[in-house]
Amino acid sequence: MKKVFYIALLAALSGCAGNDTSVDSMIRIAQKARSSGNTEAAVNFYNKALSMEENNTYAYLGLAEVYIDMNLLDAAEGYIKKAETNGAPIEKTAYLKGKIFLLRGNDTAAEKEFLKCASSVDALNALGAIYDGRGEHAKARDLYKQVISRSPNYIDAYNNMGLSFMIEEDYKNAIFYLENACALPDANAAYRSNLALAYGLSGQMNKAKTIYQQDYDGKNLEDKIAYLQELIAARD
Repeated sequence: MKKVFYIALLAALSGCAGNDTSVDSMIRIAQKARSSGNTEAAVNFYNKALSMEENNTYAYLGLAEVYIDMNLLDAAEGYIKKAETNGAPIEKTAYLKGKIFLLRGNDTAAEKEFLKCASSVDALNALGAIYDGRGEHAKARDLYKQVISRSPNYIDAYNNMGLSFMIEEDYKNAIFYLENACALPDANAAYRSNLALAYGLSGQMNKAKTIYQQDYDGKNLEDKIAYLQELIAARD
């Protein structure tokens, strides 16, 4: 069944490219596969691109991203080195190195890498998360605002801004930014759960339950409500 699904996905992704069998087309298909969560297909298409154009920088960068998604960090580092050897832009490699350092729990090294590519909204958002983790919430929120100003549909900046306010129990502002996150096309259950949490902690349990019901029912819904009630009790 898994093999049938995989073949069907490859066919669908290939169809998106029409008759274009260029390296750029292979990379675009690989990116779509990664976005859909199919890491196996993504790896195969990036390798297909490399078979067509040896040492393609963006295929190496793409493979590094996929292996970071899979938490295979040593392999990701190997592809980053190959990308660097072939002239990859520092803003691309520094961001990926920063993600690897974060996954390894080294915030200080991650910060240094992200600062090398601070022109990138991805790096600014990541830096904000680091500063929130250190309790530097005002500094973090300034970065999220910069991201939103430059990229108004950057969902994680709205989400992180909301969580930053929630940490300080400023639920009005938390709800404002989390509502904005949930209004964007990429919003999923994780973002809506954060919004439900903000409503629940602000005392609006009925609203929280309504939001949870968009994604959960039965025992799963009961567990979500029970967990929220435990958080409220622990806080009080």
